[in-house]
Amino acid sequence: MKNTLQKQGLGLGELDQEAIGEGISQAGVAVILTLAAVIGAWGIACLIGGMSTMGGIMELGRGWLTAVTGM
Repeated sequence: MKNTLQKQGLGLGELDQEAIGEGISQAGVAVILTLAAVIGAWGIACLIGGMSTMGGIMELGRGWLTAVTGM
């Protein structure tokens, strides 16, 4: 391992900083993806709740269109 590090011109401190930076970025991506999944699941749950409250997909669409256009 020591010979490999010397061939690449990296010291132990540089290798550790690179590995730490890569680990932090991977953790950040995991957090972002997890939050995106939670938000998506919440949106689907709200859509299903709205459909059950309105009585179906057609009534939900009609109510949404009325709310958006004001007609």
